[in-house]
Amino acid sequence: MIPAIEMSEFKIFGVAFHTFGLLVALGVLLGHHMTVRRARSLGLASAGLIDRFVLVVFTGGFLAGHMLDSIFYHPEVLRRDPWELFMLHHGLSSFGGITGGVVAGLVYIRIHKLDPWVFTDLATYAFPFGWLFGRMGCAVVHDHPGRLTDSPLGVRFPGGTRFDLGLIEFALTPLLIALVVIVARRTRRPGMVTGALAVVYPMIRFPLDFLRATDLGPESDPRYGGLTPAQWACIATFALGLWMLSASRSHAPLPEPAAQPAASPPP
Repeated sequence: MIPAIEMSEFKIFGVAFHTFGLLVALGVLLGHHMTVRRARSLGLASAGLIDRFVLVVFTGGFLAGHMLDSIFYHPEVLRRDPWELFMLHHGLSSFGGITGGVVAGLVYIRIHKLDPWVFTDLATYAFPFGWLFGRMGCAVVHDHPGRLTDSPLGVRFPGGTRFDLGLIEFALTPLLIALVVIVARRTRRPGMVTGALAVVYPMIRFPLDFLRATDLGPESDPRYGGLTPAQWACIATFALGLWMLSASRSHAPLPEPAAQPAASPPP
């Protein structure tokens, strides 16, 4: 069994730092870095345009992540207090964040008349790098308890040994990083990176959600038709990914960026 080592906060010189928030912030910074790096490798856009794109995607993801979490995971709380929808520090939904980021990003792309396939791939390429730190945060605060188990992969929660869904997904996220890196290296067709991740991630997440706890009362995730909200989102994402992989085959590969001229030797 894995001991439940919780580190929700730590102090440096008497200043308290919330571990989850710090790790999410690191994930955002790494995601921004990887987006800029990928854009440069493709010879795309100015740094300022990319910076604003990342900011819009993150803001949309953060807002929708909480709002959709309240609507689909805590509807009873929302019925008691509609203002909960705006308590942005009270919880986040992963697929809610993804949905908000996609919508906000597409609005930005439309306003600036950018190629939606290319810029969606930019964000998708960076996504699992940032996601790794987000799921690391889930793992250290143990906010996704699963079903009771006697598996060696179980974590000793108060009240019994359970699967820790945040820890499991954190351990599997390097596979998603490898996926986007390999696809990005093998093809420059816009849409392929997003399509590949949209197909593979649901194949990981959908079965994992069957391990979520059902015996924790209000803390258990709600089910709709026997599935969690994330599982329904997985089905839609998987179908979208298949469509994107098919549609992207008709796109011409992006040209290689022009080589920088060699510096002239000093006179």
